[in-house]
Amino acid sequence: MTLRARRVVLVLGCLAVACTGGRTTTPTPRPDAAPGRELPTSVHVGRITFDVSCTPVAEALVDIELPHAGEPKIRAVTGLWDHQAVAVLANDPKTCGVWVLGLAQGLSGEAADQIHQEVADGVKSFGVTASPVPREP
Repeated sequence: MTLRARRVVLVLGCLAVACTGGRTTTPTPRPDAAPGRELPTSVHVGRITFDVSCTPVAEALVDIELPHAGEPKIRAVTGLWDHQAVAVLANDPKTCGVWVLGLAQGLSGEAADQIHQEVADGVKSFGVTASPVPREP
């Protein structure tokens, strides 16, 4: 599937999720988050529940904001279907990352492993935070 086709599927998926509404998620302390930071154990986008982990997602691969009532912000991860995985704003670059991974509940082990590998490859290639855009002299 080409990048353009993936983006079209992603946008259509976002629209479908937008029609279902969102629910507010109350953050609960996680043992793998930095002191003073609270990551939710799960988030809801429409009818889908995503388990949040302290797995960093490269900011360069985080693009479209998904409809979600409340905090934290949730975005799609480029190249991943938003019904499988999302990026959750952790804003914790020294511990978990600025964005962390949320995996949909009920994924197969194989799908989860592939998503973890893609996310790890993204962090390896781009780092956790996006590089500043160079300015013209």
